[in-house]
Amino acid sequence: MLKNTNLSVCIWSDNYKALAGWYRDTLDLPVREELTLPSDTGIDFDFGGNYFSVGRHDKVHGKNKDPYRIMIGFEVESVAKTYAELQKKGVTVIAAPFEGPPGGFWCMTIADPEGNILQFFGDK
Repeated sequence: MLKNTNLSVCIWSDNYKALAGWYRDTLDLPVREELTLPSDTGIDFDFGGNYFSVGRHDKVHGKNKDPYRIMIGFEVESVAKTYAELQKKGVTVIAAPFEGPPGGFWCMTIADPEGNILQFFGDK
């Protein structure tokens, strides 16, 4: 049924420009394009073969009320280096680097300004 290919992630916000700016500036994601269509408004990021977007949705208001339901994961070369870089940028840290179960890789967890949870995993 599903092909093991690319993944599409959209984060919806009532203040998409500010949230997209955070992803651009804090995670250094390059902007691919900004959509300003009547039924599709948002900022798409260049993220390899995957689709990562932050957009406006009229049914989304304020911070995420259930942030632990979905966590977006990003693979990085070094979790410790990523942690140090993000700490300098003042991110909200939920979990400092730790060895992920069942071992063999490392993780860390942060929140974006609207409370969406992001995990980073890779080598220590």
